Amino acid sequence: MPDDGDPRVVDQQVDGAAGGGEPVRESRGRCRGRRGRRGRACPPPSPDRPATGPAPEAAHPEGGPPVSVAAGRMRPMTSVTGADYGWIRSSSSWFGYALEIGYTLTLVRGVSPDRLLDLAGAEEREVCTGLGRLIERHQDFMEETGYWDASVVAGACTVQGEGGQWTLALALGGDLGSPEFMAALSTGTRAVSHSSNGGKPMHFFHWHENGELRVTFERAAVRDGGTPDELNPLLREVGLNPDGDDAPGTDGKAAVFALAERLTGVRVTEELLAGAEYRTGEIPEAMTTAG
Repeated sequence: MPDDGDPRVVDQQVDGAAGGGEPVRESRGRCRGRRGRRGRACPPPSPDRPATGPAPEAAHPEGGPPVSVAAGRMRPMTSVTGADYGWIRSSSSWFGYALEIGYTLTLVRGVSPDRLLDLAGAEEREVCTGLGRLIERHQDFMEETGYWDASVVAGACTVQGEGGQWTLALALGGDLGSPEFMAALSTGTRAVSHSSNGGKPMHFFHWHENGELRVTFERAAVRDGGTPDELNPLLREVGLNPDGDDAPGTDGKAAVFALAERLTGVRVTEELLAGAEYRTGEIPEAMTTAG
């Protein structure tokens, strides 16, 4: 879990009236549900987890330095590949819960967590510390609604990425990715999201730039958007095949995490998710979509 000096998680101030943010309730070590219920306990962190610190940078792929897309041109940013995100499959990782029930992870530059929740129409705001507490809040919500409500619980925190501060939002149990929401969120900036619906599963990736959907796909070889081929060099470098089937043994989900980092400069780690302070809210069904 990141300590107080970890630069990957930025201390946040609760927005006041001038910032348009909604007041939040601080949680003392736990995240309470809407009616103050404690919910089911989440598994404690595994003692086998690696020490906090940035993951080692992968070697440059054959054929030249890695590239990323920024301001309409290709330029070096990071050499991360899917191999750097093997932790998402660890049996000790809390993220396995998100993969099981479905999730959306969104990264947006220069938009505060409270502003993101405002755009999503979030209700019942509060603060949770750590992914385990965010999962607990999701479980409370599901129990209270009898597992029938199509709304989702999301938590948002501030992280460092390319060009300054970004917001990372993690929605559990659904897809926080309606076209209207993503267009509004990315106006004047960049937003990248990826998701799984759990069960089947279906996996989606979306890159929006200044309100425009640039690239979207479920399989890397079948893309859509305003510039569907623009990320092809990056797809190859992170381990995906834009021209056909991926190589045997490819972890497409890990590769998509790497692709998101190539576009944002945000390294998502198990320790970051486990230790972040999330501003949370319940996102209404109207802002969610299946893909």
